[in-house]
Amino acid sequence: MNAAVMCPCPACATPLMAGTRFCTECGTAQVIAPQAVAAYGCAGCGGEGRRLAPEIVYCARCRWLRPLAPDYVMDTQAFLWSLDAQAMTVLESLGPVTAAARALSGRVGRPWFEATVNGIRLGEQQFPDIFQLGIRAARIMGLRQMPEIYLSGEMLWDAMTLGSDEQAFIVLGSVLTYFKGDEMLYLLGREMGHIRAGHVMWRTASKFLTGSTHMNRSVMGGGLLSALTPGKMLENAIDAPIMAWARHSEITADRAGLLVVGNVEVARKVVMSSSLKSFPLYQRINQDDWLQQEESSEEQIMRISEMTMSTMPYLARRMKMLREFGSTPHCGAWRKYIETVAPVAPVAATAAPSPIAARGAAPVAVPKPAPAKPVPPADDAWRFTCRACQTPIKVPRAALAGKRVVRVTCPKPGCGVEMNCRPPRPDPRLVRFSCIRCSTPVAVPREQLAGKGVAKVRCPKPDCRCVMDVGIDAPT
Repeated sequence: MNAAVMCPCPACATPLMAGTRFCTECGTAQVIAPQAVAAYGCAGCGGEGRRLAPEIVYCARCRWLRPLAPDYVMDTQAFLWSLDAQAMTVLESLGPVTAAARALSGRVGRPWFEATVNGIRLGEQQFPDIFQLGIRAARIMGLRQMPEIYLSGEMLWDAMTLGSDEQAFIVLGSVLTYFKGDEMLYLLGREMGHIRAGHVMWRTASKFLTGSTHMNRSVMGGGLLSALTPGKMLENAIDAPIMAWARHSEITADRAGLLVVGNVEVARKVVMSSSLKSFPLYQRINQDDWLQQEESSEEQIMRISEMTMSTMPYLARRMKMLREFGSTPHCGAWRKYIETVAPVAPVAATAAPSPIAARGAAPVAVPKPAPAKPVPPADDAWRFTCRACQTPIKVPRAALAGKRVVRVTCPKPGCGVEMNCRPPRPDPRLVRFSCIRCSTPVAVPREQLAGKGVAKVRCPKPDCRCVMDVGIDAPT
């Protein structure tokens, strides 16, 4: 039997039971240690996705997002434009302005603007194709929580991210839904880039103070005489730093979208179509002549005009900078790393379960897929992990033909470890292929297939267990 814990009264030293609120002798109030408060955990995922199955990447209740890899971090320096960083530094040096912007964006801006959004909120049951692309873009950008996404018929061609740096939401114009696949992924990647780069606070504060429905305003928008009036000059003195930053922030967002989608042509089509506000016009553009126009976009007069007439970078100069960024080794290294940890899943023969934990539903209950009929594809890549950072690596088997030792460089930026690897020799006694559901490598002894036209094989991965029909002529 455990002895009771006794604590002396600080006034009269009378022994008291632990937890006694008042002394029984002198009546002095006792100091009681605060009780430990249980840590908050989401009712859906248990907090940080602890109760979710590995293939569930998003919790609909707390909006938690699973990282692409255990140690995956998207460094803002991977896409942040230097002039954007300098403009942000200037804004943050204005102490009272920064404090006011932070208060407006968090306490007033987000609730006000989100309440005034006249649109539809996306989710796993509402425009699920766009929502899934949003999840992929947010995970590539390294966001910990999924922002709300709305579709609005009042904005048409505009996309806007507002709120605070901790709680942001995205509004897409209804016309932009005509972008599909990689085009929509680029568009969402731009807005996720605004969030990751810390632009949301200033965008919200600027919109709240100016009342503008979009960021594109100018110093001389009302003409020269209007710009020289005392009131306009004072307004421009306040607006000038924010306008310069807004112009530079669009370049950063363009780079973020390109890192997400990895295709300069897709980025050019989205930016030019939305800037021209016409889908057919883009199809009629002579691309060779346009590239010549891009090369002449660095003229001094054009840059001065851009500074005084717009908070959006001019289209030709913007496209040239995006093309130059896409051709840098830095961008190529990041894209290679992203494709390694987040490959685009192939279209399965059967409908895959949604990688989303529904509200109020058991998050770990994943239905087993129905048996698949097509013969699984060959496992055409040798997979292993980096010995330094454990990043997954795959090498096409075609590159291993006739080689006993292969020199491989880790694709993760910042690692780059070079390894001499000996690829495994194929075993003629085994039939090797990949699961059509989860791409897990599968090996079956040929003797088990002897005399059978088609054999049923189950995927060994516990979370998949897909049943496949395999013939003896399956590739090794």
